[in-house]
Amino acid sequence: MLGERWSLLIARDLSVAPRRFKDLHEGLPGVPTSVLTARLRDLQVAGVVTRVADERPGGGVLYALTPHGRALETILDALGRWGAGAMAAPGPQDVITDASLAAALRASYQPRATCTTTSYLIHTGAATAWAEATPTAITVGLGVPDLLADLTIHSGPELRAVLAGDLSPAAALSSGAVRIEGSSDVFERFVRTFHVPLTEAAMEVTR
Repeated sequence: MLGERWSLLIARDLSVAPRRFKDLHEGLPGVPTSVLTARLRDLQVAGVVTRVADERPGGGVLYALTPHGRALETILDALGRWGAGAMAAPGPQDVITDASLAAALRASYQPRATCTTTSYLIHTGAATAWAEATPTAITVGLGVPDLLADLTIHSGPELRAVLAGDLSPAAALSSGAVRIEGSSDVFERFVRTFHVPLTEAAMEVTR
């Protein structure tokens, strides 16, 4: 069931936050409406996904992971870390969405890399996500959080090079590849907290 096309990506997006059908469809470029409907139905039958009422006025129905489905989170994060280690710069056809960015932040979180609680807002291309990191836990979300972040980051694909250690935080800032609203010290803390080294195979592709 999880091996069906789009199933893991649907689970990944729902692991970040419950979503409406429309939001899922827009956040998974290329998925046909009929396929998304079928996958959600299969995931519901398997006890991975459930439908819940949106508490916002006129919010309609949301799809959410069940407790059984939430147990996939550690698996999804492990797959994310495995893939990130082999990922070079995104190509023109690659799409970064709010949910994929948030999931990538959660997967790349390094416990005990920070000694304080820090909140981040990250804009990468058209994607926006936020993260709050403590010494032992990470919380991520879509879009702009309600509270003011300690650091706001604006970047493109170059942010991947910073997190991989191929581009220093100072060089990223001085070159303009990354722009921040906040302290450069907090940006260095962000890089330590979400460090994802490249594998040898990925470094060969990058070269």
